[in-house]
Parts: sequence; structure tokens; C-alpha cells
Amino acid sequence: MEIIYDDKKGLSKLPKNIKQIGTESDGRRVYIEDYAYSFIREQIVDEDEDGLIGVLLGEVKVIDDITYIFIKGAAAVTNAAVSTDGIIFTEETWPVVNSTVAGYFDGLSIVGWYLVSNKITSDDIYMINKTDSDNFADDNDIFFMVNPSARDEAFYEKSEKGLTKLPGYVIYYERNEKMQAYMTEHRNETGVSEKSEKEDGRYRELVKERKNPVSRSVKKHLTLVYCLSMLLIIVVLIIGVNSINNYDGSKKNDKDGQQANANVVTTEEETVPVETVPADVTTQEEETKKQEETTKKQEETTKKQEETTKKQEETTKKQEQTKPAQTEAAYQNYTIQQGDTYYKICEKFYGTQSSAGVKKILDFNGLTTSSELLPGSTIKIPN
Repeated sequence: MEIIYDDKKGLSKLPKNIKQIGTESDGRRVYIEDYAYSFIREQIVDEDEDGLIGVLLGEVKVIDDITYIFIKGAAAVTNAAVSTDGIIFTEETWPVVNSTVAGYFDGLSIVGWYLVSNKITSDDIYMINKTDSDNFADDNDIFFMVNPSARDEAFYEKSEKGLTKLPGYVIYYERNEKMQAYMTEHRNETGVSEKSEKEDGRYRELVKERKNPVSRSVKKHLTLVYCLSMLLIIVVLIIGVNSINNYDGSKKNDKDGQQANANVVTTEEETVPVETVPADVTTQEEETKKQEETTKKQEETTKKQEETTKKQEETTKKQEQTKPAQTEAAYQNYTIQQGDTYYKICEKFYGTQSSAGVKKILDFNGLTTSSELLPGSTIKIPN
């Protein structure tokens, strides 16, 4: 329902299709449109993220001495640093935010901000107060805090003591085409389509896969390495079994030859007639021929085994030569330039300024957002 307000005539009309959460405040009341409310609560926070933030968009009206804050839109802020140590809106943050507001929410103003986090709670209100006072100076700017794991959410208003929790707020329903258009575009950018309640689980799974694009390739690589290792073990076992069998066969042939020679001598000693000698001689020649054939086969088998072993050594050598290249390609060295920020460095190497990219660089170097960038020093940029 449209909000009608005329300063001269004093006309006003509040939405009727509403849902009251908690109780009304005496001085300041918050009305949030359902699409904006749903967008914020659908934010998916991964385990490696401390939280997600964004801005609240709408208008502020004073009706009968009561300040009404109508939130008609919400936009994610992706180029700010969010951690349990602090929430920092950098110098690159606001140009991007203002561009988003102008592109999707023309006519609306920033009326506050939101935080979705499982790690940053109301116990960290001092840190949240600092972020609020540094970036949202208007007395009517509000703060919306959502804790998905605890299923806790609340609006906060400014007071002399800092941010103070409001006793309740109102969700209202209207045709919010601006917010619908932004939600559709935001989901397209993240690779996730519109979802129904039945698809909610799959929606979260797709978002997590988008935020962790390396996981599938790593799993495939580990699977390939595992298969190659198993194949190599099987080949080594086959070669070992063949070697044992050939060794046993060789010993058996030598033993048979010795027994044959012993039989020949015994026959010569026991058989005195000359006519038996040619028969004995023929038997020795046949046995010698068999031994030569057996020896030849053994040599051929040994040669094949040597060729197989050589191929295995070449394969192992190639794998060992490949490993350093893979290790060296895991990151790039970068020398800090004058005027560099973590977000500028992130954009140079990843093409866009994002908190996820900054966190990746910080974690890889064991740094935090408060770590100073010294010109001339070197940091590692993970691929």
C-alpha cells in the first residue's frame, strides 16, 4: 500500500496489510516491507565468514509527533571488511553502494544498515556502535541485527548511550517492484535462481558451492592422485609376484638339471655296454637345450621387468617434476605500492573488490584488516 503524506495538508496513510512483531515504540516506529525483510533474512553466512552487511533504504516521516521509518529496500555491501575484530566501511565501499542505490532504488535514501552474523552478537555492541557512529550520522538511522543460528533479530535506534534495542517493529506488504528487481539481479549474479520453500535447502547448497569454488576441483584432484597411487601399488605387487615365481622356477630347473646329470653318471657307471652311450648323450643334449630355452625366457622376462621398472621411474620422475610447479603456482608475490589498500590489491588480482577476496589474502599471509601495508614490502596473493 502506498504511503500518502502531505506536509501542507497534514494527510497521512499507514499500511493496513501488516504483521506486528513485539510491541510499538512510543517515539520511533519501524515499518519494513516484506520483500526487503525476506532478502535480509535469506542471507547465507558460511562457516568461514564472520558476517554479511548491507544498507537499509527507504524514507523517514513524522506523523502526529511519532517518527516512522519506512524500509522499502535493502542492498548487500560486498566490499567492506567484516570480522569479529571490527566492521570497516573502506573508501571504496560508498561509491559502490551509491551506484547500487541509484541503479535500483531511485528516490529512496539510506536510513540505516543491517548485519547478519552467527559470530557477532549483541555482546559486541561496543564494536557495532563504533561502526554505526563512523558511517551513519543521521539521528534517525537505524540498525537491524540478525543471528540465524539463534533465530534472533532486532532493530536498534540511536540514543545517548549508543544503539538501543527497539521493543518491536512492523512488517508490511505491498507491490515492491524495485526490491523484486534487485533480488532477481542479485540472485542471478550469485548463480542462484528464484526458489520456493521446497527448494530452500538446494538454494543454500548452491550458494555455498558458489562461495567455495575450489572445493570440487580439489576433491577431483585428490581422487585422481588416490587412483594413480592405487594403480602404482598394484603394478608393484604384480612385478614382485612375477619375480618370486621366476626365481622359484629357476631354482627348480637348476635342481632338475642336477638330478638329470646325476642320473646320467649313474647310468654310465651301471650300464657298461657301449650301445647305451648314444641314448644317454641324446638325453643330455635335450636337457641342455631345455635349460637354454628356460634361461632365454628368464632373460626376456627380466628385460620386460626392467623396461616396466624404467617406465615407472620415468612416471614417478614426471610426477615429482610436476609437484614443484603446482606448488609454485599456488600464489604470486606482490610488492606493496604507495596508496595500495587490501581492496585495491584484491581488484588487481581477482578483478573485483570483495570482502571474500580480501579475507583470502589476509588469511594466506596471516594478517588482519588492521595490519599496515608498507610500500616496498611483499605479500603473497593466493590463486
